[in-house]
Amino acid sequence: MRYIATGQEVFRIDEFATNVIGIPQLVLMERAALRIAEHVKERFSAGAHVLIVVESGNNGGDGIAAGRILMMEGYDVEIYWVDGLKSASTGFDAQYAIAKKLNMKFVDELVNAGYDVIIDGIFGVGLSRAVMGRQAEVIKALNDMDGYKLAIDVPSGIDATTGFLLGTAFHADATVTFGLMKLGLLMGMGYEYAGEVSVVDIGFPKQAIDFVEPRLYTYDPKDVEELLPHRKRDSHKGTYGKVGIIAGSKNMAGAALFSAEAAYRMGCGLVRVCTVEENREIIQSRLPEALLTTYKEDDIDTMRSAMKTVMGWADVLVLGPGLGTGEAAQYLVDKVLRSFDGTVVLDADGINVLSEHMDLFETMHSKLILTPHLMEMSRLTNQSVTDIKANKYDLAREFAKRHNVVVALKDARTVVSDGGLQAYINITGTNGMATGGSGDVLTGIIAGLLAQGMDRFEATKLGVCMHGMAGQAAAEEKGQYSMIAGDIVRSIEQIIAKEAEE
Repeated sequence: MRYIATGQEVFRIDEFATNVIGIPQLVLMERAALRIAEHVKERFSAGAHVLIVVESGNNGGDGIAAGRILMMEGYDVEIYWVDGLKSASTGFDAQYAIAKKLNMKFVDELVNAGYDVIIDGIFGVGLSRAVMGRQAEVIKALNDMDGYKLAIDVPSGIDATTGFLLGTAFHADATVTFGLMKLGLLMGMGYEYAGEVSVVDIGFPKQAIDFVEPRLYTYDPKDVEELLPHRKRDSHKGTYGKVGIIAGSKNMAGAALFSAEAAYRMGCGLVRVCTVEENREIIQSRLPEALLTTYKEDDIDTMRSAMKTVMGWADVLVLGPGLGTGEAAQYLVDKVLRSFDGTVVLDADGINVLSEHMDLFETMHSKLILTPHLMEMSRLTNQSVTDIKANKYDLAREFAKRHNVVVALKDARTVVSDGGLQAYINITGTNGMATGGSGDVLTGIIAGLLAQGMDRFEATKLGVCMHGMAGQAAAEEKGQYSMIAGDIVRSIEQIIAKEAEE
């Protein structure tokens, strides 16, 4: 598990490390400077022409110190100080004094002088206002220059928490960020402007991080290996659970297929697809491993019988993909949520039906996992997509807590919350996953994990992570333009093959 920090959380960690534990700010600054210098040295040889642009805060101090280290190792370093702030930090003053004593080269104007490396040390994680005036002019000039562009901690002009563009921002090829990944480097324009992000250790003690306890965390591949349900030598298909997939209306068989196959690929023992009679032939021909129960949308008796069969059989249900929102879908959602006392993964049309019948939250017996995308969350909350995107953590948490559900709020960076203070943010995946059926695959992955005994929150977090990993594997094979949902399903086996062999 790795923490993902907001700008305010990083500020508190730094403050605790210096003021409570007593690590001098200059020690942290020197370690940050070493990491920046190392990044440059790994990519450019001594003699390279380096421009470092600074303001008089701690980021500027980091930049000057990095320039000193590079200069002493044979790099041609020039520093441009914007000098647009009313006051300087003590760290900056100390580094500036050292630089002057060493006769480091400060330039009075910005000229596109053929720099190999341009380092941004203007603003850090504390920036919350729009960049204006001379500082904005400097950033725009830097963006127009040639050379490898490196940002210190956060590209100047990017909100470290939201990733919002604060007027204008330094467009980096790479960012060296300190201690913890910043949320703003994963979100919005921050993700675009940060380039390749390296998270480096500069000596924040574990006690400081544990004291602040950032709200968001993510998984590494090592976590996935440890969290996957263990498979026993002495087992049978019943050991790994039964998943019921209530999905697919006429001409929408694919949603049920993707979800069902994904559940099987994740290792559950049995899958039963419950769908309209029109989908029988394609389900049986494309996924003969699945059991099948069908109903007629215009025949309440067949629907009631089908629901009785699947709810009496399944340990876990998927409800909603490709279901439609008509009378039949409304009946199915109402019937399942009021009658099934196991866990239900509700997605797509199931969520749309629920958004029109919010009273179901008061009477349902099911333990619910919701997997809405931004527009579906908008229907559930009556808030705009823009507002939701800007505040995903708080909205997911509040909704999950109010309704006692688990929410996987899907976006380029999906947030999973069970209503507690800490939530999971996903950093796996690719833009190639923005394709029809991708969400149906996710529901099957989560259901497959649930069937093997994982609880709601853990299964949803791991499912979202592995869904993204499968998407990455599919993109490597097919390309981000050409991959489709079926490629994601088929890639599941690649990412869990090692664990399965063990």
